[in-house]
Amino acid sequence: MRFNLYALGLVLPALLAGCAAPPPVPPREAGERCLARLDQAGVSYALAAQPASVDACAVDTPVRVGATGIAWNQPGVVGCAFALRLDAFIREDVQPLARARFGQGVRQLRHFGTYACRRDTGNGRRWSEHASGRAIDLAGFELEDGTTIAVERDWHGQGAKSRFLHALARRACRRFSVVLTPDSNRDHRNHIHLDDGPWKLCSA
Repeated sequence: MRFNLYALGLVLPALLAGCAAPPPVPPREAGERCLARLDQAGVSYALAAQPASVDACAVDTPVRVGATGIAWNQPGVVGCAFALRLDAFIREDVQPLARARFGQGVRQLRHFGTYACRRDTGNGRRWSEHASGRAIDLAGFELEDGTTIAVERDWHGQGAKSRFLHALARRACRRFSVVLTPDSNRDHRNHIHLDDGPWKLCSA
C-alpha cells in the first residue's frame, strides 16, 4: 500500500490536534476556583499577599485562615488548596472522632505555626513544606466544654486523650502526605506536623 505523504502531512496534525489534551487551567483561574470552594465550605479567611520574594517560599494562592469549621487559636497563612484539605480534615476526621470519644465536638484548633520561609529542620538542604504554605504544626484542641487536649502533655499515656490523638494521627495519614508526631523525634515532641508535600511518611 502506498501513502500520499503530502496528504498525510496535512491530515496528521489535524488528527493530533483533535486528540490533544485540553490546555491547563491558568494559575489565576485555578486560584479563583479554589477560593470559591473555600467560600462554599464556610472557611473564615482573608486573601494574603505573597509572603516572600524567594522562589522556594512562594505560596500558591495564599490565604490567612482564622477558622476551618472551628476557630484557630491564631490565624495562619497557607495555600488555598491546603486550607481546603484542613477544612475536610476537621469536618470528616477531627469532629466525628471527638464526638465518638468524648461525646462532644471540638471548638478550637491550636497550632504553633503554618507558613515559614525556612529549610527542613531534619534536612537542611531541602526546603520545608512550611515554606510553600502546605504544612501546619498542630499543638492540640479545645473541646466544647473547655477541656483541652495537648499533644505535648497527652500524646504519651493510656488515657482517652492519648487514644484520641493517636487515632487522629492515623486518620491524618490517609489525608496528608507526611504526618510527624512525638514518636518521630524530639523536634516534634509537642506537636503533630501535617503537610501535603511530595514525600510520603506516616509516623503514627
